[in-house]
Amino acid sequence: MRATPIFFAFFLLFTLASLAVPIPLFPGSAITMLIQNPISAITEYLVYVAAITNGLIYGIVVWVVFFFADKKIEKAITMEPNELKKQSKTQ
Repeated sequence: MRATPIFFAFFLLFTLASLAVPIPLFPGSAITMLIQNPISAITEYLVYVAAITNGLIYGIVVWVVFFFADKKIEKAITMEPNELKKQSKTQ
């Protein structure tokens, strides 16, 4: 449950950063290049599509990293002291 606020925070961070900084970031710029059509009515919204794409992709990446790091830390905390000694001896 702690991973949900992490996702939303980084989604907002990368979405707003993509809107504020005029440098194209990878996933969003690639998506806009794929759907770019001069006749299409969506061309005026391509900046927002790129920003939301960047927010989703980078938010999910940070969420996955946090999720696995949190599980590993939680497992290390709940281990018994004897299990930690056994694990450190085998490494």
